[in-house]
Amino acid sequence: MSRGMVRISIAGGNEIDPGSMGLTLFHEHLRLITEVVRWNWPHLYNEDEELRRAIDAVNAAKKYGVKTIIDLTVAGIGRDVRFNEKVAKATGVNIIMGTGFYTYTELPFYFRNRGIDSLVDVFIHDITVGIQETSTKAAFVKAVIDSPGLTKDVEMAIRAAAKAHIKTGVPIITHSFVGNKSSLDLIRIFKEEGVDLARTVIGHVGDTDDISLIEQILREGAFIGLDRFGLDIYLPLDRRIKTTIELIKRGWIDQLLLSHDYCPTIDWYPPEVVRSTVPDWSLTLIFEKVIPRMRSEGITEEQINRVLIDNPRRLFTGR
Repeated sequence: MSRGMVRISIAGGNEIDPGSMGLTLFHEHLRLITEVVRWNWPHLYNEDEELRRAIDAVNAAKKYGVKTIIDLTVAGIGRDVRFNEKVAKATGVNIIMGTGFYTYTELPFYFRNRGIDSLVDVFIHDITVGIQETSTKAAFVKAVIDSPGLTKDVEMAIRAAAKAHIKTGVPIITHSFVGNKSSLDLIRIFKEEGVDLARTVIGHVGDTDDISLIEQILREGAFIGLDRFGLDIYLPLDRRIKTTIELIKRGWIDQLLLSHDYCPTIDWYPPEVVRSTVPDWSLTLIFEKVIPRMRSEGITEEQINRVLIDNPRRLFTGR
């Protein structure tokens, strides 16, 4: 299939043309849960409340013109296509889902004892057949690396994502950790596997304002995720905004993607801890505080639209 014929599956099983994605938040989570806890102790959870929170968050973003949200929740952190379908139906916002396996250290025994091809096969199944026995297909594959670095299983999952990309043509969106420069490990592996770096996003690069490191990644041709606005525990908002503006002024605008990595529900911490630790974290912070600051610093509407509309589309269609 040529890039001009790309269609993107959205939650619910329909497809859209990348040109109709519109204003897009490219890295969010409608719900992030610990699967083994949810499976074994369902009494700890309230799905009706989780659904309400997700719908409210998406509707809040919709008021600012958001038409599409890319949900980076994959296996390992609670991907649930039927939950996303309910949110999409209630809000009218396009929800794009993906495949991949989220781990910082180890893969499940199922894949560890069967080898990389078993992981590649399930990724391709999600992309070509559907997720969780539905007609909603994965439109991207996710690769993950964090503070533990490149463990054997993490490398296997990254290479599996790369191989699924090569075989299907879907983009790769990643989670990385700037503290150990794991972004560079992703790039090295992708190059070894023959990945088109222009179809990749190196995620969470916005957790640093080290411009030299950021530009080292950008020179490789990948998109970068300035995608944790509101998570001040990693980098305060003011420094994130300054970095974004500086990168635009240095001419990197066509490789920048903005988002929040927001989770209306995240069971990793008690809800009150989340609220007190990151009180401004939401699906709307970019529109409430980031874009107004960008405008005041001379960033134009055309430039804002290039980042929030054109760049997400180009990730799926190619440059």
